[in-house]
Amino acid sequence: MSVLNIESPQNKMVYIVLVKKENNALLNEKQYNLCDQVLSEHKFEFVTVDMEGESKFNPKSLVKVIGKCPIESHGIDIPAFAAGYLHEEIDDLKEQVAGLQAEYDAMDDKESMMAQNMDSWIAVLKDEIAGKESALENDIKPKWLVKRILDIAASFTEDEVYVLHFGVESLLPAMKTLLESTENVKVAVLDATEKKAPSQIIFA
Repeated sequence: MSVLNIESPQNKMVYIVLVKKENNALLNEKQYNLCDQVLSEHKFEFVTVDMEGESKFNPKSLVKVIGKCPIESHGIDIPAFAAGYLHEEIDDLKEQVAGLQAEYDAMDDKESMMAQNMDSWIAVLKDEIAGKESALENDIKPKWLVKRILDIAASFTEDEVYVLHFGVESLLPAMKTLLESTENVKVAVLDATEKKAPSQIIFA
């Protein structure tokens, strides 16, 4: 797999607002109007959406969320080639577990040394699978999402670039940590439960 490099923006500041896709309160027009209160106020250059494995992105799906603000939008995800090798390893391990489990289930004496060793080995393989799945979802994917956002931001000529990202809640903390450690980037999480105006929430 190619080396993943997250490069700091050059000659500009990038301001990124993270919003969880499941945040129904935020998307409730009676509480927030993203188009009028957030997107217009902060002049966002573009919106990104975590595709969560979907192959096609339909910008029209954002209309009900952000209104009809004219804004550039991108669906982003971990590239297939980047996730492919881990998926292959995980699938191979799962096949091993399935085969061993079938052998173990067929054993009459589960207390035998052979059966106990096999049971222990199955547990080891399951732990390895869980570790690889966790690394893919909680480490590798957030890095690729951050890289993609910053690569898009780099294409803008403005000195300040504002980005709104709709993502999976469980990934936002890792993304926030990565962005906080990147030079020339400021990041905030927009939470509709906060009793503040958008201008107070974002980069307060």
